[in-house]
Amino acid sequence: MKPFSPKPARDSFPLFNGKRVTPSPGGLKTLLKFHGVELQKETLEQLWRYHQLLRENNDDQDLTRLNAFETIVERHYADCILINAYVPKFPDRMLDVGSGAGFPGIPLKLLNPHIRLTLCEPRPRRVDFLNKVIDTLQLENIDVFGHKVTSRSMTIPVSGVISRAFELIEKTLPRLENSLRIGGRVFFMKGPAVAEELKTLRAEDYGYKITGKHFYQIPNSTQNRALIILERIA
Repeated sequence: MKPFSPKPARDSFPLFNGKRVTPSPGGLKTLLKFHGVELQKETLEQLWRYHQLLRENNDDQDLTRLNAFETIVERHYADCILINAYVPKFPDRMLDVGSGAGFPGIPLKLLNPHIRLTLCEPRPRRVDFLNKVIDTLQLENIDVFGHKVTSRSMTIPVSGVISRAFELIEKTLPRLENSLRIGGRVFFMKGPAVAEELKTLRAEDYGYKITGKHFYQIPNSTQNRALIILERIA
């Protein structure tokens, strides 16, 4: 991925003079570059195939409510990829809690093949979709946990967890009690409102410490984002 500077977006820069981008591998490449991301050819091809599966299986909008190609690339793909700029290397064994249609788990896996990843998603239709993605893209060392993650249901020992869900951090941490190892890290993808959440979060009460707070904007967009990283210490 091409390095980028998390600076405010240039709101005056129109997207290709207001013209729509044709959904295609080339269009995907162009839009990602516009938002600060450049992928290797093989990874780009996999992401395009994933996009095709997403559109083919989203008739009732149960996978994503976003429709425009430009919006999906910006708010799903670029959003999930840009976090790699803040993490030199993700843990080797991870959970994606609340994966939904595979965000951020699928993009995370495409860019970090070394991760042994479990996508956690309780809704049956989305479970079926995630398994279809894994089979179609022939991804290895990735599976689906089709249940809600709780301290009782999830006992797989892991060294990392990532979540793009809207749940408060303090509600997610107890769910990981019997899975995340001491020294393991949790990566929370959040919106700017997390700044207020952090003011009252007592991470130590849950056996964690905050080790990273990254606030940034998706380049050439109005989307403000945050990546909060916690380490389990007890």
